[in-house]
Amino acid sequence: MESQQGSMTPEEIDVFARGLHHLASVDGIDPRELELIADFLREAGASITLDDLKDTSFSKFEAVQVLDKTYLRRIFLKTAIALVHRDGHTSLAERRALAELADVFGLSNVEFVELETEALSAGLA
Repeated sequence: MESQQGSMTPEEIDVFARGLHHLASVDGIDPRELELIADFLREAGASITLDDLKDTSFSKFEAVQVLDKTYLRRIFLKTAIALVHRDGHTSLAERRALAELADVFGLSNVEFVELETEALSAGLA
Protein backbone atom coordinates (compact mmCIF):
# COMPACT_ATOMS: atom_id res chain seq x y z
CA MET A 1 0.00 0.00 0.00
CA GLU A 2 1.50 3.33 -1.04
CA SER A 3 1.29 6.31 1.26
CA GLN A 4 -0.68 9.26 0.04
CA GLN A 5 1.27 12.37 -0.85
CA GLY A 6 1.59 14.51 2.25
CA SER A 7 1.13 11.65 4.71
CA MET A 8 3.99 10.00 6.50
CA THR A 9 4.79 6.31 6.70
CA PRO A 10 4.91 4.63 10.13
CA GLU A 11 8.71 4.45 9.83
CA GLU A 12 8.95 8.20 9.07
CA ILE A 13 6.66 8.99 12.02
CA ASP A 14 8.77 6.79 14.29
CA VAL A 15 12.08 8.42 13.32
CA PHE A 16 10.52 11.89 13.46
CA ALA A 17 9.15 11.26 16.98
CA ARG A 18 12.37 9.68 18.25
CA GLY A 19 14.34 12.61 16.83
CA LEU A 20 12.13 15.16 18.56
CA HIS A 21 12.33 13.25 21.84
CA HIS A 22 16.12 13.05 21.52
CA LEU A 23 16.38 16.80 20.97
CA ALA A 24 14.06 17.50 23.89
CA SER A 25 16.23 15.35 26.16
CA VAL A 26 19.49 17.10 25.23
CA ASP A 27 19.12 19.60 28.08
CA GLY A 28 16.29 18.06 30.07
CA ILE A 29 12.76 17.60 28.83
CA ASP A 30 10.38 20.46 29.51
CA PRO A 31 6.59 19.80 29.68
CA ARG A 32 6.07 22.26 26.80
CA GLU A 33 8.41 20.16 24.65
CA LEU A 34 6.49 17.01 25.57
CA GLU A 35 3.28 18.78 24.58
CA LEU A 36 4.65 19.47 21.10
CA ILE A 37 5.77 15.85 20.70
CA ALA A 38 2.37 14.58 21.93
CA ASP A 39 0.62 16.89 19.43
CA PHE A 40 2.78 15.48 16.64
CA LEU A 41 2.06 11.87 17.65
CA ARG A 42 -1.68 12.53 17.79
CA GLU A 43 -1.84 14.45 14.50
CA ALA A 44 0.32 11.87 12.71
CA GLY A 45 -1.84 9.02 13.97
CA ALA A 46 1.19 7.37 15.52
CA SER A 47 0.97 3.99 17.17
CA ILE A 48 3.80 4.89 19.55
CA THR A 49 3.30 6.95 22.68
CA LEU A 50 5.37 9.38 24.72
CA ASP A 51 6.07 6.56 27.17
CA ASP A 52 7.36 4.39 24.33
CA LEU A 53 9.84 7.11 23.35
CA LYS A 54 11.56 7.05 26.76
CA ASP A 55 13.33 3.78 25.96
CA THR A 56 14.27 4.51 22.36
CA SER A 57 17.40 5.80 20.71
CA PHE A 58 17.87 8.14 17.78
CA SER A 59 20.49 8.14 15.03
CA LYS A 60 20.92 11.13 12.76
CA PHE A 61 22.22 8.71 10.13
CA GLU A 62 19.03 6.65 10.32
CA ALA A 63 17.10 9.92 10.00
CA VAL A 64 18.95 10.71 6.77
CA GLN A 65 17.97 7.35 5.32
CA VAL A 66 14.34 7.36 6.46
CA LEU A 67 13.60 11.07 5.94
CA ASP A 68 14.93 10.82 2.40
CA LYS A 69 12.87 13.59 0.85
CA THR A 70 13.86 17.24 1.15
CA TYR A 71 10.40 18.32 2.29
CA LEU A 72 10.43 15.74 5.15
CA ARG A 73 13.83 16.93 6.30
CA ARG A 74 12.73 20.56 6.21
CA ILE A 75 9.52 19.80 8.14
CA PHE A 76 11.50 17.81 10.69
CA LEU A 77 14.04 20.60 11.17
CA LYS A 78 11.34 23.28 11.43
CA THR A 79 9.56 21.21 14.05
CA ALA A 80 12.86 20.55 15.85
CA ILE A 81 13.59 24.30 15.87
CA ALA A 82 10.14 24.97 17.31
CA LEU A 83 10.73 22.26 19.91
CA VAL A 84 14.03 23.64 21.22
CA HIS A 85 12.57 27.16 21.39
CA ARG A 86 9.39 25.93 23.11
CA ASP A 87 10.73 26.25 26.65
CA GLY A 88 11.93 29.82 26.10
CA HIS A 89 15.62 28.89 26.20
CA THR A 90 17.78 27.31 23.53
CA SER A 91 20.87 25.75 25.07
CA LEU A 92 24.23 25.42 23.36
CA ALA A 93 23.76 21.63 23.40
CA GLU A 94 20.43 22.00 21.56
CA ARG A 95 21.98 24.35 19.00
CA ARG A 96 24.79 21.86 18.40
CA ALA A 97 22.34 18.98 18.00
CA LEU A 98 20.32 21.00 15.47
CA ALA A 99 23.49 22.00 13.60
CA GLU A 100 24.58 18.35 13.39
CA LEU A 101 21.21 17.39 11.92
CA ALA A 102 21.34 20.23 9.41
CA ASP A 103 24.85 19.13 8.40
CA VAL A 104 23.86 15.49 7.99
CA PHE A 105 20.82 16.58 5.95
CA GLY A 106 23.15 18.59 3.69
CA LEU A 107 21.85 22.04 4.59
CA SER A 108 24.17 25.00 4.49
CA ASN A 109 24.33 27.48 7.37
CA VAL A 110 22.34 29.93 5.28
CA GLU A 111 19.61 27.36 4.57
CA PHE A 112 19.44 26.47 8.27
CA VAL A 113 19.10 30.12 9.30
CA GLU A 114 16.33 30.53 6.69
CA LEU A 115 14.49 27.51 8.15
CA GLU A 116 14.93 28.88 11.66
CA THR A 117 13.58 32.25 10.57
CA GLU A 118 10.60 30.59 8.86
CA ALA A 119 9.84 28.48 11.95
CA LEU A 120 10.04 31.43 14.32
CA SER A 121 8.17 33.90 12.11
CA ALA A 122 5.40 31.35 11.53
CA GLY A 123 4.90 31.20 15.27
CA LEU A 124 5.83 27.53 15.46
CA ALA A 125 7.97 28.09 18.54
